[in-house]
Amino acid sequence: MFNELLESITSKVEGTLGAIVMGMDGISIEKRLPDDTNIEVLAAEYTSLLKASSAAAQEIGQGPLEELIVSTDSSIITIRMITPEYFLLLLLNKDGNVGRARFELKKAKHFLVREFAT
Repeated sequence: MFNELLESITSKVEGTLGAIVMGMDGISIEKRLPDDTNIEVLAAEYTSLLKASSAAAQEIGQGPLEELIVSTDSSIITIRMITPEYFLLLLLNKDGNVGRARFELKKAKHFLVREFAT
């Protein structure tokens, strides 16, 4: 089920290098790698940034973290929180379609919230 969802996202978002559903504990739930990228290591490294960003947002009264976008010289990382313990990460090349990525991740979150609630 997760694999089909990630396949759908990666096929709809131009410039996708990979997608992963991961827990904040660094354990991968499912991944999709159209390219030869080690997305598990990348996602695991971003868990500490997500924890710090989430804590900062809560401390200043902004509410829970929903989304984080990081742009580097070679790629764009889009992260959508599913629950406080799970997130969905989409790795794009520098010319990837960030708007479509955000839209697809937001749609996927609504589906995945129900899955993680059961």
